[in-house]
Amino acid sequence: MKKHYFFAALFAVALTANAQFTDDMESYAVGAPISQDWWTDWGCGGGAGCAIISSDAQANDGSKSGLVPDDGTTDAVLDLGNKIFGQWDLTFFMYVPSGQEAYWNLQGTVPIGAGEWIMGNFFFNQDNLNPGVGLIDDCPGAPVNFNFPHDAWFSVNLKVDISAGISLATCQLTIDGTELLPAGTPFTSADGTVPTSLGGIDFFSISANNLYYVDTVSYVDGFVGTADFASKGFSAYPNPVSNVLNLQANESINSVAIFNVLGQQVYSAKVNAMSSQVDMSQMASGAYFVKVNVNGAEGTVKVIK
Repeated sequence: MKKHYFFAALFAVALTANAQFTDDMESYAVGAPISQDWWTDWGCGGGAGCAIISSDAQANDGSKSGLVPDDGTTDAVLDLGNKIFGQWDLTFFMYVPSGQEAYWNLQGTVPIGAGEWIMGNFFFNQDNLNPGVGLIDDCPGAPVNFNFPHDAWFSVNLKVDISAGISLATCQLTIDGTELLPAGTPFTSADGTVPTSLGGIDFFSISANNLYYVDTVSYVDGFVGTADFASKGFSAYPNPVSNVLNLQANESINSVAIFNVLGQQVYSAKVNAMSSQVDMSQMASGAYFVKVNVNGAEGTVKVIK
């Protein structure tokens, strides 16, 4: 089994960024259902056939991971705390064997009653007919297709910015190192429905072909990498801006991209200088998200026009 030895560094960064929790899945007895702390379920009792199961068949780090088996009933939930404000950064790793599919969804409240899907069903090799191909079927810009590897661990990273409240929340989603939903994407379903909160992830055994593993979970208050980005001395002013937005840092600004609240990119440029200007005079009034790369460190700031 392939392991990622950078997990320790990932956890170290998470801990410095006010971790809500980290879980390397090592503290659970092999074969036992996991129903404690941040692990719960849809209301099916928490035992075998309901909760995620501790397994030593695969591991991203250490010797254990969490198994979502092919029983068609397991309905495990990772409780993310019903967040309605702040910035939240979730990373976990998945392993989907060849000949198997995987599925999970985002829920707007935990404990889960009737269910409140925030965005999408997340399919990996849906119906066991699309090896290495994933699908998000309900999100801004859906359907969103992506690739993932079978028989290898790959990362999932979800950043949710609720700084302006849940009704204006945005997100960024990266799977296996590929950005699928850019920073500034509305945290809604495809039709714009706003969730109650950032509730949790439902890891459901969708079929008899469903079998996958989850490991190295990190849930952070504040975006991972923010401290490194802050050290670059980046600023965007004036804010609010009427016409020209000034960008400045104490190291070279490599690139700039601006997104509107629909997640649409409205501007991009290579800079390679410590300062730059963006003419926003022709842009409509409203909120924008300025994503910059400063000497390799990425960050996003919100600007009002």
